[in-house]
Formats: sequence, C-alpha cells, structure tokens
Amino acid sequence: MEKGILNEVIEAEKDIQACIEQEQVRLREMLERVRLEAERSVAEAERELSASRVRDLDAARQEAEARAKKIVEEASGRVHQLERMDDRTLTDVIMKRIPRILME
Repeated sequence: MEKGILNEVIEAEKDIQACIEQEQVRLREMLERVRLEAERSVAEAERELSASRVRDLDAARQEAEARAKKIVEEASGRVHQLERMDDRTLTDVIMKRIPRILME
C-alpha cells in the first residue's frame, strides 16, 4: 500500500514538474514577445522623434531665413532713404540721434 501511495506522489510530482516546465516555456515565450514589441515600440518612437526633430529644424531654419531676409530688406530700404538725403538733412538726423547713441 505504501508503495502505491509513494508511486502516486512521485507521479504527482512529475506532473507538477512538467506543468512548471511548460509554464516556464510559456513565460519565456511571452517575455520574448513583450521584449520584441518593446524594441519595436522604442524604434518607432525614435523614428518619430527623429522625423519630428528634422521637421522642427527645417521650420526653425525657414523662420530664421525669413527673418534675415526681412532685416536685409528693411536695412536696404533704410540705406536707400539715407542715400537720397542731402548732407544737411543727414547731418540733422545724425545730430538728433547722437545723444541716444552715446547713452548706449
């Protein structure tokens, strides 16, 4: 009788061990799937971030170019105004601005 119970216990332990091994295999497979999905998600996020940085950089460059163009156009217009002034008018403008220039 004791031999029968011992055999049943051994068989139960074998069944339990087989279940544990199956569960470990299942968990390893699940962890591998999760790891691969996380890697894909990180790679996608990096691609999106990189593309976003490129777009932001292009937008900033275009904005800087537009501002620089506007500054050059305004300066050019001001130069043309000053070139058309006679010496007396130009001297008057300069004299009015000297105090402000000296304060800076």
